[in-house]
Amino acid sequence: MEVWMKNLLADIERIAGPAKLSHYQVMILPQILADFHKMLTDQPAGKSIREQYRMEDGSMEIELVGSRMPDAGVKVTDARAYRV
Repeated sequence: MEVWMKNLLADIERIAGPAKLSHYQVMILPQILADFHKMLTDQPAGKSIREQYRMEDGSMEIELVGSRMPDAGVKVTDARAYRV
């Protein structure tokens, strides 16, 4: 598992609690990551993108940072969750 994902999961667990962590891993994060992946693929290679996703219940925001690589791949470089 990538360091950015470990940090993000630790932030989510700290904010939402261990009981809700699996819900975020299975239901919320895949949708957010799919949206962010689409955003990255639409960008020019090398351009860094930062996007924030606010949870519907207002409990936190998730921030992702990444870029599109020259070979057309994408890379998430940083992620965090924080209370709003």
